[in-house]
Amino acid sequence: MKRINQYCLTQRHKGTKKGLGNSLCSPCLRAFVRALNISFAFLLAGCTSMVQKSGEVLEGSAFAEKTLAVYRSAGTRKEPKIELKELRLKDGNEALEITNSALPGFALRGDRPGAGGSFELRQLRFLSSHVHGWNEFNLDLLGSASLSSSAESSLLLCIADEVERVQISSGKIRLKSSRLTGTAALTPLRNRRERILALTEWMSQNEQTSQTSLLNRVFSDKEEFEDYWKPLLFPELVSKRKRPAAYSACLAADAPPEWGRADSIKWNRSYTKILFPEELWEFRNSGALLRDWEEALPWIYIEYSWDHIIRTLNETTLQKIK
Repeated sequence: MKRINQYCLTQRHKGTKKGLGNSLCSPCLRAFVRALNISFAFLLAGCTSMVQKSGEVLEGSAFAEKTLAVYRSAGTRKEPKIELKELRLKDGNEALEITNSALPGFALRGDRPGAGGSFELRQLRFLSSHVHGWNEFNLDLLGSASLSSSAESSLLLCIADEVERVQISSGKIRLKSSRLTGTAALTPLRNRRERILALTEWMSQNEQTSQTSLLNRVFSDKEEFEDYWKPLLFPELVSKRKRPAAYSACLAADAPPEWGRADSIKWNRSYTKILFPEELWEFRNSGALLRDWEEALPWIYIEYSWDHIIRTLNETTLQKIK
């Protein structure tokens, strides 16, 4: 390609009467050369894609899990749908996957049921996105469930006992242009979960944030959860009419409140001391609580609502649709 362009320039400077230089440098030829450049670029891109796909085949990621059967709960379009899939995994084993349409990115994995219909719940697979990326992880579980035939082509799903969350065993993180996998992702995911568990434990046990007790409070969805808790956790970021009484009282007190700046936000540290237990003071004042809220709100909601989520799955009738 470079030789052709050099030849065109040489012939143009020669200015031959035969018009060879003029014909080679004509608009038609320039368009032809440009088309060759574009075609060459596409060829390189195709080769790159082929190499990438070959790598996926070698590592096994190109082979998707196969869905053997699908069962789904009945109800209106607006009602959340519980879905159970029988899967054949990449290693040839079979498993069950349980999802809830009200919880995008949420999937429980369990063993293939035994002769009596009982099976073990082994793993939560969770994926949630935010403005700057996403969190993805597998959380090991300890719990049991059962399936029984309730009618023709239908099953009854029962999860009567508590399902214990153990530990994150693997995961991935995408934050802006950075992507973490393996051990590099596992440590920050586990650290974030520790912070989330400390927060949700306080949320579920606290009785001072409202005139009514919050013990065992159930939120219908993530949006309701966010609408309630954001003004309490971050009154500095909401309008005055949404701020809790404790924050307004803190501003109106005789002694001026203590302020501190973190991540370009001015935090009312006096309010932090009034509302939060001491172990959460630095969590809020440093801006780490806000980062977790912005990057992992669905995750926080899942951890807070775990027992309720499991209860909604119990005694669910599922109709076979595939």
